[in-house]
Amino acid sequence: MGDVPTIIDSPPQKAAGATPQRQHRRKARALEVGREDDFILAWGRSQAALRGKNVQLLVSCLLNLGLGAALAVVVWHADRREPIVFVRDHLGNVIQADAQSFLHAGDARDDAEITGFVRRWVLDAWSWTPVDVEDRLKACLELVDGKAHPAIKSGLRLADRQRLVDAGVSGRVHDDHSTGREPQVAILKRTPYLEVMVSFEHFGVAKDGGLLDFGHFFTRVALKQVPRSARNPSGLIIVDAQISQKL
Repeated sequence: MGDVPTIIDSPPQKAAGATPQRQHRRKARALEVGREDDFILAWGRSQAALRGKNVQLLVSCLLNLGLGAALAVVVWHADRREPIVFVRDHLGNVIQADAQSFLHAGDARDDAEITGFVRRWVLDAWSWTPVDVEDRLKACLELVDGKAHPAIKSGLRLADRQRLVDAGVSGRVHDDHSTGREPQVAILKRTPYLEVMVSFEHFGVAKDGGLLDFGHFFTRVALKQVPRSARNPSGLIIVDAQISQKL
């Protein structure tokens, strides 16, 4: 008998379907799937980045709106805030002045400003201590026209004041709104010049604290309008005055 080939002796055969063409197709299909996955991944990342940008834009807009509103509030308050003006008075003290006097320097003086000026002048002219008597006299005379100095000095009774100062007596003016004992000011006329009357009660304080009644005084002053300044924010000076204890 001739030799019969057996399975063992037969040459090895390639598995069905494992031809080179099929292997190439499988590799191509795998590459296509990989490219699709890369595209989907890239698309997802771009969408996530876009959503992030949208959130950032929304937050930025909200922040800008908040800052704009805050700035508007600050500007509104700044416009409504009245400026604070400090000046040095005749005694060398730094005091707060009326800002409106500087903001409306060219405006006409109203009744409140006129009576306030005269009232302050009377309080300064008739109030003193043995320490500041000279400074207060100088300060009140700075608001008086030079031609009216003799009449003012005579009405202030400087000789009597000096004797009181030598005795340690201080001068005061009753200024208590709750009791009604305060200077009373009235505008008498405006033309041809401004004339104002003020009445007040004058008293003294002795070294031991005792009170001395100096009586009731009447002061009639004529005023002239001058440019406002740091020392004279009201822009008024006294050009004539009559001081007595009788009307």
